[in-house]
Amino acid sequence: MVTSKKKSKSSLLAETSNQLSKDAYNDIRKMIFLDEFRPGEQVSARGLSERQKMSLTPVVQALKIFEHMGIVSHEANRGFFVEKISAEEVEEVYRLRELIELSLLPDMISNLDERGEKLLAHALEGYFEAARNKPIKVRLIKDINFHMTMAKLSGQNISVWILRYLYDLLYLRFDKGLISYRPNDISGREHQAIYDAVIARDIEASKKLMRMHIRTICKGTLKSMNEMAMEMEDIDF
Repeated sequence: MVTSKKKSKSSLLAETSNQLSKDAYNDIRKMIFLDEFRPGEQVSARGLSERQKMSLTPVVQALKIFEHMGIVSHEANRGFFVEKISAEEVEEVYRLRELIELSLLPDMISNLDERGEKLLAHALEGYFEAARNKPIKVRLIKDINFHMTMAKLSGQNISVWILRYLYDLLYLRFDKGLISYRPNDISGREHQAIYDAVIARDIEASKKLMRMHIRTICKGTLKSMNEMAMEMEDIDF
């Protein structure tokens, strides 16, 4: 009985520690997304522990996870820094996004039922609402949610996990001020067209529209990065 109690207490402590690390991870992820820590900036583990009102251990554990993901880097005697993303990496992320999202469409359409249609319609409406009157970062979240909703409906959990990682890799390391935002009506029409093709169970049309959508965003993003680099070269103090 004593052994059982000790094991139960040990399990409880482990669960508490895991939950604290998870809370720290989610909080840091949100802070980076909201540009409280921008690419290239230092992330103070001690400052985060004080802000989150938890010990240093779960915060460091969370930052180690981000380090393994390539979101932050660690420099000896200096601490953690949010990694910048290169144009080559951006292009690779979008290329992988295209491969994964297109590969999931057949299973997603095959699995699509009334519940799935409602989930997808809700995600699309959320995007339209954000495009009408919400800040840019909210619109970005709703855009990700629309794409991830489609992916999840495929039932391919590993591919969904990889896709979620690609979104984190892109939007946590990328300066969101450089994201290519096209007029709402153009972007909205693309999302609506993808949705209509999916609802019609037209796999080939869905793939074609999704491919064009992802490649257009990639092209605009790379253009913004190039323009920013050229602008920095022209600035001479």
